[in-house]
Amino acid sequence: MAELSPRFILAVLVLVASTAAAVAVSAQTPGGKDRPGVPPQDAWTCPLTHPIKGNFTTYSGERCIYHMKRGRFYGKTKPERCYATEEDAVKDGCRRSMR
Repeated sequence: MAELSPRFILAVLVLVASTAAAVAVSAQTPGGKDRPGVPPQDAWTCPLTHPIKGNFTTYSGERCIYHMKRGRFYGKTKPERCYATEEDAVKDGCRRSMR
């Protein structure tokens, strides 16, 4: 039997961990069309009608953090979901950024 390289093993572990995180987030997300918000228009930008950036986290133990336009990290945040109102972000399981 061929020996597996450490790089291959690491790649498999990363793939498994990222897949598990995505499944955990989707399991906690309200289903489909009734879900508040819209997808971002590109990697860094939300539509003008939905300027609040939602970022789903797996490392902090929190499900989602949303960022407002004047927030410290707004420009550094890649949105995964965009919201028209803070109420929509909260309905989707997000909390407001503390900065």
